Amino acid sequence: MVRKHICQFVANVSMRLGLTWLAVAVVLLLATATASASQVGIQTVYDTITQGETGWYTRYISSSTFTVYLVWNNPSNSLTLTMYSPDGSVYGPFRDADDGRIDGRVVLTVSNAQTGIWVFKVYGEKVTGVQSYSFAVV
Repeated sequence: MVRKHICQFVANVSMRLGLTWLAVAVVLLLATATASASQVGIQTVYDTITQGETGWYTRYISSSTFTVYLVWNNPSNSLTLTMYSPDGSVYGPFRDADDGRIDGRVVLTVSNAQTGIWVFKVYGEKVTGVQSYSFAVV
């Protein structure tokens, strides 16, 4: 829990200063230093987000294929998902309509995935009020 708050604080300060890579580097360092067996596997996070807010999550990926689920079920609000691989490659941002349907979900399957710590950024692109969402990596 403390690590999540530290990561979010560093990410928010870095984003305000335009230092995206600094934020990603700090999150990766914290995640690498504290990755444990309990972080491997299915873990669903339930959270809320507002307009312009960012949520950061890390997962250790050991398989060559994984699926990411970002679900908020309110297509009138818009969330985005960006993924950062262990080598620093950036994938996204992905939006609700990227799969051809507007349904308040982003579901992505990643093949030939690198092993290591992946960083996931959930961003409240267009949110009225407070939006609940779930995030899982399987």
